Amino acid sequence: MKHINIKQRDLFLNEAPYTVEYDFSRLKTARDKVYSLMKDSKWRTLKEISLKLEVPETSVSAYLRDFRKTKFGLHTVDRRARGKRTYGLWEYKLTENISYED
Repeated sequence: MKHINIKQRDLFLNEAPYTVEYDFSRLKTARDKVYSLMKDSKWRTLKEISLKLEVPETSVSAYLRDFRKTKFGLHTVDRRARGKRTYGLWEYKLTENISYED
């Protein structure tokens, strides 16, 4: 296998990593799945959500942050440590903003 010396800036010269045509419906569906699961206001870790919905943990984390934004409803997303704080395991709970109108 031939080694190619590529610089980081060159990675962005190719096709955009996100294109509406290919990615919008997939990402919207994943966000909708996370919202549908979390709107019951139960505490869950990123891993629990990820395994249940087959959505990467990093995406779950991003979607939970999104739900706090005006664009996605200004919902409340709380987090707390699960178990000993020194373990670094967090769980999340979404509380719907039922008074929000788009």
